[in-house]
Amino acid sequence: MKISPARGPLDEMPRELYTVTEISEAVRQHLESEFPRVNVIGEIANFKIHSSGHIYFTLRDNANSIHAVLFRRYAEGIACNPENGMLVIAPGRISHFGGSGQTQLIATDLIPSGRGSKELEFRRLLQRLMEEGLTAPQRKRAIAPYPSKIAVITSPTGAVIRDILETLRRRWPVAEIVHIAAEVQGPGAARSIVHAFEIADGMDDVDTVILARGGGSIEDLWTFNLEEAARAVASSAHPVITGIGHEIDTTVADYVADVRAATPTAAAELAAPLIDEVARSLAETMKKIALFGAVSLDNKLHCVEYLMRSAAFAAITHRMERAELGVDDSLERLSRGWGERRVEFGLALECCDAGMDRAVRDCFERGEASLGSLVGRLSRRSPAEEIHLSDGTVGYLTKMMKIGVSGTLALRRKELVGKMRALEALDPRGVLRRGYAVCTTIEDARIIPRVEALFAGNEMMVHFHDGAARCAVRDKRKGTPWRKERASRRPSDGSTRS
Repeated sequence: MKISPARGPLDEMPRELYTVTEISEAVRQHLESEFPRVNVIGEIANFKIHSSGHIYFTLRDNANSIHAVLFRRYAEGIACNPENGMLVIAPGRISHFGGSGQTQLIATDLIPSGRGSKELEFRRLLQRLMEEGLTAPQRKRAIAPYPSKIAVITSPTGAVIRDILETLRRRWPVAEIVHIAAEVQGPGAARSIVHAFEIADGMDDVDTVILARGGGSIEDLWTFNLEEAARAVASSAHPVITGIGHEIDTTVADYVADVRAATPTAAAELAAPLIDEVARSLAETMKKIALFGAVSLDNKLHCVEYLMRSAAFAAITHRMERAELGVDDSLERLSRGWGERRVEFGLALECCDAGMDRAVRDCFERGEASLGSLVGRLSRRSPAEEIHLSDGTVGYLTKMMKIGVSGTLALRRKELVGKMRALEALDPRGVLRRGYAVCTTIEDARIIPRVEALFAGNEMMVHFHDGAARCAVRDKRKGTPWRKERASRRPSDGSTRS
């Protein structure tokens, strides 16, 4: 349907207006004609089976996602059991639905192709935290049954914080509630949650911390699958209850928390008892205490009255009198027995004194005899004789040592003289004493080994055993030695002599 608009002063020609339905239908026709058959690979998320039998889900990769539907007639024929995190290839066509205003894939089949990157990331992080023991049941802390202060970490606005506050005030109005605002979705949400837990850790009087977020897609809840947020929950100084998404949504933060609740409202119910039930239980307990006290007091009064009326006191008095007589008799027997034992001890002591005197005399006599024997043996073994024998031995050993040292020194001296003579034979100065000389350059005292290194007019130093002479080269000759009779004439072939 086309509607011609009213012409205005700025309109020079008529323009056509389209309804939303017409635009949506045009988009649908264009997409279905451009993409009549496609195969889309992606990771399943937000998987849901409707009561009608249709399957609704999202296909995603690392950057984007697209809504998809698998109608019941196709869903009954697929060969796999699809679930969140599964990587699949979905054949189908692209279409646009004007009612919801969204473009989606109408799939005709689902072919499994492993696990998606998001699911693998989720499983790797969870496995690593499990190996560190952060999900172990033994590290889970108990929630305070009657908290006095509860910290709530969630978005500053929205239905979640209102539902939690309403639930806590209805169930346990005596508790102080501290709302620590934090982002629960988006790029900076993980860091915001970490900062919120740092604030909660700085409060010493907090009994329980609630981390909550309302329902949403897996992408919306992905912040709670990040390692940074999960470790903040695990390292919290106070017990943590998580209420993230719906009952079917489970994140890494839920695994490391002390208690997981299905929803934010359920988290508030787990954090605080119902005050009416507590009051009723307290009243019943007080009644039981009062009843028990009254019954116990009546029983004790009856017992006292019975004892007062009975012959028990007379029997106790009779027993006390008999005990006093027994004590007197025991004291008398004890005194008589002590006197008898004292006489016996005196006689035994006198016998011991006589025996000790005899033993001391015998010990002195044996000591004198032993001392005399030792003195005789000592006189027979005079030290002077031993000293004389030792002096002779020392003198002999000293003489032998001197002889050995003198022989060793003579041998070493002879070896040293031989080595000195060999060293003198190798000394270059000895060669010079036999009439030889060494030629060196004047500038750096470098030895001139060959005649080729000299040229007419060069200067050099000639070293003898007793000094050196500075000489100039007038001529040079290679080969036979220089002869005196030929020194004054030059060869006919033009060679140079030295």
